[in-house]
Amino acid sequence: MKKILGGLLLLSILFTSCSSDENDDNNSSISATINGVEWKPTKINSVTLIKISGSGQRFDINIQDDSQMLMLACESDFTSKDAMPLKEYNFYEDLEDTDGDEWIPSDALFVNTYLIDGNTYTEHMPVVGKMTITAMDPEKKTVSGTFSFKAEKGGALQTKIVTPDIFEVKNGVFNNLSYTVLSQ
Repeated sequence: MKKILGGLLLLSILFTSCSSDENDDNNSSISATINGVEWKPTKINSVTLIKISGSGQRFDINIQDDSQMLMLACESDFTSKDAMPLKEYNFYEDLEDTDGDEWIPSDALFVNTYLIDGNTYTEHMPVVGKMTITAMDPEKKTVSGTFSFKAEKGGALQTKIVTPDIFEVKNGVFNNLSYTVLSQ
């Protein structure tokens, strides 16, 4: 399963240029609060369910406005229907139990990237996060749910803007987003 999430960044970059016009209807929406400020993306780059035969499947949402891009992903075991299980998916930063001998696996990943002068900069690493898929219709190919995450600054990659030490997304909600199914 780590291979599935490990390929998130590469595939998300590939799908960044594939804007989904299907999400422009009146019933779909996505919003969040980022560091205390209400945020709505101006573009939905992609919403995809990637089915990797024999190893699992990954669900990705890639959204942006003029200054930042959010990439949300979760993974599950392979299912025969074109949908993810309805449940909460979590990211934990290499947490161990109290004895230090057991790693707690993550089944989600969250990335925030700054868009500056045509370049992308990812200065934060996720610490904790969750995405809950509350509804997914495999016939209509629509999905709804919630998300939140916290990331810490790993260093500055650019000097055009000052980025916060903590990047925190709360109250993330997506409703009736259309998704595409891809098979590998």
